[in-house]
Amino acid sequence: MNPRLFRAAAAAASFALLVPAAARPQAAPADPLARAQAAVDAGRSEEALKLVEPILKRDRKNARALLIRSTARCLEGDLEACRKDLDAALAADPKLRQGWLNRSALAIADKRWDDALAALATAEQLDPAADDNGLNQGAVRLMKGELEPAVTQFGRYLERNAGDPNAWYLVATNFAFSGYAALAVEHLARAIALDERQRPRARVDANFADLASHRAFQQLLTTDNFTPAAGSLLAEKTLRTRLAGPDSPIVTATLNAVQLGNLPLLGSVEVTEDWVLFWTDFRIKLSREQGDATRVALVAPPGSFTPEQWTARTQAFFATLEKELLRLELSKGRAPREE
Repeated sequence: MNPRLFRAAAAAASFALLVPAAARPQAAPADPLARAQAAVDAGRSEEALKLVEPILKRDRKNARALLIRSTARCLEGDLEACRKDLDAALAADPKLRQGWLNRSALAIADKRWDDALAALATAEQLDPAADDNGLNQGAVRLMKGELEPAVTQFGRYLERNAGDPNAWYLVATNFAFSGYAALAVEHLARAIALDERQRPRARVDANFADLASHRAFQQLLTTDNFTPAAGSLLAEKTLRTRLAGPDSPIVTATLNAVQLGNLPLLGSVEVTEDWVLFWTDFRIKLSREQGDATRVALVAPPGSFTPEQWTARTQAFFATLEKELLRLELSKGRAPREE
């Protein structure tokens, strides 16, 4: 289901369906319809409308162009025209699976759950192997108040995507949004176990807003259960500097060291009261120690560097970190000491 269409039609941005990964930047396609599709996928509805206009003047029953215009009009907030174009697109080509997904989204906007499920059933008939079949149907069942059928649908989706943290995360958001806190935490925990970067993602996700005071959810967000895989590359150093929130000099110095080392910063920096995590081409954890000390632990997956590369890289990182920390601490009248 097109997530932008869903947001415009259903006015429910916090409801989570399968969202495709963002495509890498590419050269503009030569095909005008492909360019129009790329524009509407990026939310550039006016551009998409301009691109499909001459195509529909030549062929008013061009199903792809009608579907793109329908989506663009929905993004513009013109739901009546959106529906009209969608009906015309499906009349011209009933095999447009995306059209049936979009029809389901529009039905959800009107809380016509059975119509939404019927449209999703047609989408599944057109592509029985599509990963999003179980997820989408489970989400609608949940909105309809049918927990057991929803769990069954989510189960077949997760069976196909058992090793995908994003799959578990999306199911967790659906449970959270619908008020099933225990199920949300259970599925989010699995997502985090597969990829701990799902944890900072959940911190800022509006789907989990109602779980803010839920004890198990808060415990999940403040617990780091990471265990390095066998053969991981390790390095650590303890510095006499206090870790006290995101504005601590050690946090700033670490971020500076990442940037000065031209290291990619992958995802959000995760800050808790007792530890801070950065992800680059290795994992960086700052942990509060006794006596106003901070332990800096670096971990890289097995085989990601040769021992020589790892030694050179970590030595360079620690040197830059200590230099930046010294600069920041001296500006405050206090210098760190290595343990």
